[in-house]
Amino acid sequence: MNPQSESNYRGTGCGKAARPDLKGSGEATNRSTWKFRPNFDFESHNIGIDAIQADADSYLRKFAEVDEEHQNPFPVEIFPLPIQQIIKSSNEGLNFPVDFTGVSMLYAVALAIGNTHRIQIKKGWSENVVLYIAIVGRPGTNKSHPLSFTLNPIEKKDAQAHKEYEDKKREYDRVIKMDSGQPEKQRTGETKKPVWQKFLISDFTPESLVEVHKYNKRGIGVYIDELASWFKNFNRYHNGSEQELWLSNWSGKPIKVDRKTSEPIYIQQPFIPVIGTIQNNIIDQLAKDSRTKNGFIDRILFAVPDNLIKPCWNDIEISPELTTNWQQIIFRLLNLEAKFDDNNNPYPQILKFSPDAWQELKQWQMNNTKLSEMARNEEIESICCKLEIYVIRLALILEMMFWACDASDKKAVSIETVKGAIRLIEYFRKTAIKIHNIISNPLDRLPTDKRNFYDSLPDTFITSKFVEIAAEYKISERTAKRFLQEKEFFEKVSRGEYEKRL
Repeated sequence: MNPQSESNYRGTGCGKAARPDLKGSGEATNRSTWKFRPNFDFESHNIGIDAIQADADSYLRKFAEVDEEHQNPFPVEIFPLPIQQIIKSSNEGLNFPVDFTGVSMLYAVALAIGNTHRIQIKKGWSENVVLYIAIVGRPGTNKSHPLSFTLNPIEKKDAQAHKEYEDKKREYDRVIKMDSGQPEKQRTGETKKPVWQKFLISDFTPESLVEVHKYNKRGIGVYIDELASWFKNFNRYHNGSEQELWLSNWSGKPIKVDRKTSEPIYIQQPFIPVIGTIQNNIIDQLAKDSRTKNGFIDRILFAVPDNLIKPCWNDIEISPELTTNWQQIIFRLLNLEAKFDDNNNPYPQILKFSPDAWQELKQWQMNNTKLSEMARNEEIESICCKLEIYVIRLALILEMMFWACDASDKKAVSIETVKGAIRLIEYFRKTAIKIHNIISNPLDRLPTDKRNFYDSLPDTFITSKFVEIAAEYKISERTAKRFLQEKEFFEKVSRGEYEKRL
C-alpha cells in the first residue's frame, strides 16, 4: 500500500488522506495489544515486537520516499511574496488548487506583458511570452474559478474599453446621421469608425480572431472555459488551416489573411496566448488529427494537481486587500507602453539574461538535452524540445512579475528567476509525461491480430460487416462483439451502425 504524502496548500477536500496504519483501522492500538498468529513462535526465532515495529517503520519510510518522488507539487515558492500570499490565501479561503491559481497567474501576466517585452537568447533569437495552458481536473474540482479570479482585472479593462467604445460609437453614429442629410459641401468630412480594443476573446472564428488582433497588436488572449471546444473546432471553418494558425502563432510567425470581401490582414508579430479547462475523461481527444505527431500537444502546458478531490466549503474569508493587490499588479503591467515602428508593428523592449543567469540556463539546457537523447519515443523527445522554449518564456514572465511587485529593476533576467523558471519547467515536464501516458495511442496496446483487424475496418460500418471482417482475421463473433463495446475504439452512431474513434 502506498502512503499518500500531504502536500502544502493542496486543495484537499473535506478530510486529509490518512497514511496507512499497521495497527488497523479501528481505535488506536498499543503495541502490547497486537495479536499475531498463535502458531508462529517469535521467541524461538529471537524476533521481538520492537524489531517488527522497526522493520515496519523502515518500510513505511521507504514507501514515503518513493511516493514523494512521484509527487509533483506546484512550486509556489518561486513567485514574489505578494503573489505567494494570494495563491495560498485563495487556496485556504476559496479552495482554489494552487496549481490552477498559479498557472492562471502566469497566463494573466503573459497577456498583460504582450508585445511590450521580449527576451533575447542570442543576437537574432528572441522569444515572446505566448503560453498555451490546459487546466486539467474532474468536474467540481474548482477548475474555472481560479481562472476567473485571476483574469478579473483584465476583464475590468475590457469592460472599461467597451464603455469608451460605446460612447465613441454613439458620437460616430450621430455625425454619420447628420452628414447624411447635408449637401456634400457641408458635410463634416470622413469620420473614423471606432473599434473595441479588447484583450480577451472567448467565442470566435479564425477571421474574427485576426480582426480583433488587427486592432490590438499589443496582444490578445484566448480564454475558453471548456478547452475541448477550441481544438474540436479546428476544422469547422477551414479544413486543417486553423490548427496551422495555432502552430505558427506559438512560434511567433506572421499571420497573413487574404480575404475576398475586404482588405487583407498582415500581423507581423502575433501574440495570442491560450488558456482553458478540460476534464480528465476527454483529455484523450487531444490526440486526434495527428496532434501527437505535429508537435501541437507539446506546445501545451498542463496543470495537473496531485490527489485532486472536490473540496468542502469552509468559513475562511479571503482579504479584499489581496484581490486589490492582484489587480494593481496586473494594471501595472497593462499600463506598460507598447511601442510601434513606422509600419505600426510592435517594437518590444528587449531583456537579456544576466551572466550568472545565462550560465544557469545553459547548464539546465545541457541536462535537458541528455534527457531528450535518452527519450523512449519521439513524443517525449518533442516535449523536451518545447520545454527549452518555455523555460526562456517563463523566465521573462517571472522577471516581469517581480518588477510589478517592486522586487526587480527589470534591467536583466536574474539567476533567481531562471531558477524559478526551471522549477516550473520540471513541474510541467512531469505533467506533460502524465498527459502523454493518458493519450498515447490505445491501438499500440492491441494484439497484432486485433490491430490489423481494426486498421482494415472502414470508418463507419454495420454490425454484420464488422463480424464478417473479424472472421477474416480468425476472430470469433463473440470476441468481436465484445471488442465492439469498447468505447475507446468505437462510437455508436445509430442502431446497428458504428464508427471508428481512432
